[in-house]
Amino acid sequence: MNKPPIKALRHYIIKRMNLLRSLVWLILILFVGLGATFLVANEMVRANLKPIRPVLVRDTIGVGSHTLTGTIPVSSTCDEVTVKTEQVSSTTYALMFTTWREPHVPLCIEQEVTRQFRTIVFASSLGISFTATLDGEPIPIAVIPDVPLHTASTSVFR
Repeated sequence: MNKPPIKALRHYIIKRMNLLRSLVWLILILFVGLGATFLVANEMVRANLKPIRPVLVRDTIGVGSHTLTGTIPVSSTCDEVTVKTEQVSSTTYALMFTTWREPHVPLCIEQEVTRQFRTIVFASSLGISFTATLDGEPIPIAVIPDVPLHTASTSVFR
């Protein structure tokens, strides 16, 4: 059995080591590039996302009624909002907000502004919950009950 010359073997090993070193550098550069791309893309997406704050709804509870008031954000100075209510179940009511453009406003600025709303739901004073949509999309709400003193002293809570 003939042994290959040492010089040729050394040359072969050096070539394979250089190839392996180049491959490791290539993989390392790819991982760094992918990581940097992910970080930049993630920051771009997060910059476009606004934190979703719930719409605060004040619920003034009367005998057999709920007067719901508050403000809701809209996307431009030309947008107006209407609200309708619908009974979803025996204990749940939906507030359905709809936006529309006011055609007679001379200048629309695309920036978030708030619009006030007020509606009355005739329902039991206790055990009622509310959900909300804005232009058909669900939105988070926080209902803050407000019981006037003259109502609290009546038999509503007995």
